Amino acid sequence: MVMTFGWIALGGIASLTLMQAIVVKMHLRFLQSSVAASVDGAFNPQVAIILCVRGADPRLTDSLRAISQLNYDRFLIHIVADDPNDAAIEMVKQEMKSNPGFKPSLHVLSAPAKMRSLKCSAIIEAISNLEDTIEVIALIDSDVIPDENWLTDLIRPLADPTVGAATGNRWFTPASTNLAASVRQIWNAAAVAQMTCYQIPWGGSLAIKRSVVEKCKLVEHWSEKFCEDTTLTSKLKAHQLRLVRVPNLVLTNDESTTLKATFHWISRQLLTVRLYHSAWPLVVLHSLLSFACLVSCLALVPILFGNGFVMAGSLLAIGFLAFQLINAMLFAQIQKSNLAVLNSRLMDCSVPPSHPGIAAFLVTQALYPCAILKTMFTRVVSWRGISYSIRSGNRIEMVQYRPYQNTPPKNSAEHDKSHSIN
Repeated sequence: MVMTFGWIALGGIASLTLMQAIVVKMHLRFLQSSVAASVDGAFNPQVAIILCVRGADPRLTDSLRAISQLNYDRFLIHIVADDPNDAAIEMVKQEMKSNPGFKPSLHVLSAPAKMRSLKCSAIIEAISNLEDTIEVIALIDSDVIPDENWLTDLIRPLADPTVGAATGNRWFTPASTNLAASVRQIWNAAAVAQMTCYQIPWGGSLAIKRSVVEKCKLVEHWSEKFCEDTTLTSKLKAHQLRLVRVPNLVLTNDESTTLKATFHWISRQLLTVRLYHSAWPLVVLHSLLSFACLVSCLALVPILFGNGFVMAGSLLAIGFLAFQLINAMLFAQIQKSNLAVLNSRLMDCSVPPSHPGIAAFLVTQALYPCAILKTMFTRVVSWRGISYSIRSGNRIEMVQYRPYQNTPPKNSAEHDKSHSIN
């Protein structure tokens, strides 16, 4: 019986390794592709950049400054907060004083709706105040620092009439590579590959045609949602429109984190997939297979040796070690490809690679299914200091609104506001 379980575990490791290699291969092939520009080069729409703020993000000032320096000349900026006294509003006003070229339109929610997240309310508020000339809506998170070509590259795929939305992706490059930062980076690497394969957009860098917003009735759709991005894929497909992930649009995030904050962040990213994306069963399957391989190998290897099955125990131990080495190699491949994109975009600096230890991979494999289980049974989720109840039919209800406490966040992951799997 023990021998049988050993062979099953070995087969599971082989299957999981193959599955992960295929997903990563698809992602790497995607990064090597290119997005065609408009045929006549005349695609030059008026764009509204919508930035939702709540609390003073550590890099908000850098983000505002970077947005003002974009090389695209036909855009307007709409910044939305839920409270007029929010610290982010003061940071925006300070940037307006020091940067005469930075002239955003500021909006404050008059009465945050209870049946959707504050971010969805903020986006709806901004859209309701858009100028008639706006043709494209670009969403960006307050912890994202775009390079000067960000908007130009993001909207380029929208020249194709079959494309409804375009998105980029995020890569974490923390200055301090502690265990928590390494776990977040490893999980994000796997998430980035899955987002490519499962067509999951990232709201931190997302462009949508205004005509698509109207055609798909997205304002009405977002009026009862927790997030704006993960739920977008099904709406586009229903109208025979494509989501395009721009290969050369990877944006960096260098903020620090803690292990506890990383766990809550991962759980919230997974929650949006559970609520709104058809790939949720595949994500669950992958996490449970990873956990099963980890636990079965750590348990069965000593049992096999203890019962005299030296050959079987050795094979399982070698298989488990090979699995971890292949994981490290797959991570290194994803990192190399993403850093190649980042370093080609950043003119004045170069992002060095990180080298997570084996402990970080093991912790990630243990943390991932725990986050999945937490997500499966989550009935109340906290985001930016607001708790939301998940009702029947995946309906969202704000438990109680309160302005953001204007104190520095303990860590960036608790302060994060993005929505991808990663």
